[in-house]
Amino acid sequence: MMITRTRRDVLGNSALRPDGAAKVRGDFAFTSDLNAENMLWGATLRSPHAHARIISIDFSEAWKITGVETIITADDVPGLPTYGLISQDQPVFARDVVRYMGEPIAAVAADHPETCRRAIAAIKVEYELLPVLSDPEDAITDAFAPIHPDGNLIRHQRIVAGDVDATGPIVVEGTYDIGMQDQAFLGTEAALGFPDHDGNGVEVHVATQWLHEDQKQMAACLGLPENRVRLVL
Repeated sequence: MMITRTRRDVLGNSALRPDGAAKVRGDFAFTSDLNAENMLWGATLRSPHAHARIISIDFSEAWKITGVETIITADDVPGLPTYGLISQDQPVFARDVVRYMGEPIAAVAADHPETCRRAIAAIKVEYELLPVLSDPEDAITDAFAPIHPDGNLIRHQRIVAGDVDATGPIVVEGTYDIGMQDQAFLGTEAALGFPDHDGNGVEVHVATQWLHEDQKQMAACLGLPENRVRLVL
């Protein structure tokens, strides 16, 4: 019989991060530091406008650049065209309309990051600028045209709790705005993918906190069973 002793001196003490020293020295390999033989690099063409209609896209000059292997758009997504954690309404690539600055329109795969950047810069997109809707309260009024085909309201849920007429010696009322928050991670967002030889699966090396959700969304957009999308942290 094996007896395992539990160390009691760890409670209340600061644990040494297993990756701490490597990150301080700059030796830690983030996802963007990974590489593979004969790998291709990717870059994304993103919208410079918050709201605009895509009139035309000209890829001809980008295709002339030596080292460009492929350029993909919404037409090349084999599975679901949208994804999302709460509501699957975010396009993989914009089609016809962009709805926020930085929305992906196309992606380039090439032999070198600089080749990708040159190809992205060579793509010509003609836009028709549309009114920008930046206030969520305005989004649910009739003062602005809907920016989404099914309207701007994603979900309506009525919550009833407590006594709405309750009062006290001091009543404070006001409207409060808080800023957007995001993680301040050290590594850039990146991934390294290895397609299966038969083209029916992929192995993706990625840093994420949503491993199974990422797998589910990737599989749906790629039109693959979830067990054919393998994620490696």
